[in-house]
Amino acid sequence: MDSMESQLAEMLREFKSRSKTKVILESGLIILISLFLFVGNSLTLLVLLLNRRMRTIPNMFVASLAVSDLLLGVFSTVPLTIPTLVTSHWPFNDTTCQFQGYLAFALGCASIHTLVLMAVNRYYRIVKPTKYRHYFTKKKTLIMILVTWFYSICAPLIYVLIGNKMVFHPSKVFCFIPIKNSAFMAYVIPLYIGIPICVIIYCYFRIFTTVRHHNSNFHHPGNPISMVNVEEVKVARTILVIVLSFNLCWIPIFTIDILDTIFQRWIFPPEAYIAYTFLATISSALNPFIYGVFNKSFRKNYLNVLRCRCCRSQAVVEPLALPVRASVLFFTLQVMFYLPLLLLLLTHTPGYVVKPTDANNSKHVRSITRCFRPINRR
Repeated sequence: MDSMESQLAEMLREFKSRSKTKVILESGLIILISLFLFVGNSLTLLVLLLNRRMRTIPNMFVASLAVSDLLLGVFSTVPLTIPTLVTSHWPFNDTTCQFQGYLAFALGCASIHTLVLMAVNRYYRIVKPTKYRHYFTKKKTLIMILVTWFYSICAPLIYVLIGNKMVFHPSKVFCFIPIKNSAFMAYVIPLYIGIPICVIIYCYFRIFTTVRHHNSNFHHPGNPISMVNVEEVKVARTILVIVLSFNLCWIPIFTIDILDTIFQRWIFPPEAYIAYTFLATISSALNPFIYGVFNKSFRKNYLNVLRCRCCRSQAVVEPLALPVRASVLFFTLQVMFYLPLLLLLLTHTPGYVVKPTDANNSKHVRSITRCFRPINRR
């Protein structure tokens, strides 16, 4: 048995010997994070699906990011990681392990490269606005997203085709690339991590130097172009927060992987690796909250969807007027209250699936759609 296998065997013994309190705490925490991940990203996609006004080019990237986060939760975290944490062993076969490792790698690449596209989009919109409409039409944006997904799905293909396999890491509680494949990691880290991060940093450096240089122009109330620029800067600010939150979650993950690869052994305690898994899951659950806090349109539509879903007794739900400046605290309390209730309704309400012949359900769908119509102010 080589050093890597003996280290994995030792970590597995420690994983199986966890106390009941630790099992309950870790399992409960990952279940709670997964709940927010699933409901938050589902709400984001639902808002973009039902509201045509929200289908802008920047929001196409938001949809792509929500899809990658949702897929990670639906196909990896909930069905595979949670049972492993609860049972304190890997209860699945080797094929499932290979699938989880491949999926985690591909979706991680899709997320970081989508963030690159978002940064480049803001760069052209603010730094080079005359070229923006040439490069970022809806058709070209869709092609960019599809190419990014194809590129990300093919990223781990080289690793698999040369005969390598994923291994189950008991402390990380999922399957991934073993540290002995240092050559492949040396190829992955600069190409899929280093270059994208450098592009993001460059784009935002140019954006904020441009904003600072033209700051006086953005505050002329009589200039319609300046008003557009102010809105674009607000969008850039939201995307910057998404990028920063992604980096706060993933820089520790990248650091652990790089150091483990350099030393050719897992050098950190088990607590660091379980935090590794939690950070990756939190990153996927965090974006909907960022949209709700920093983007008034998303905040308004999130609350509209939640209120419409919960008002089952009304055949027609009238749209509710929201204050112009809803506080962050109010939004947070609303989300914390409604998310568990929404999941309970979706899982226990009979006849949830809409059939074309069901008139009552059709009325319910129309009532949901009606919430997205503009509010007439008199």
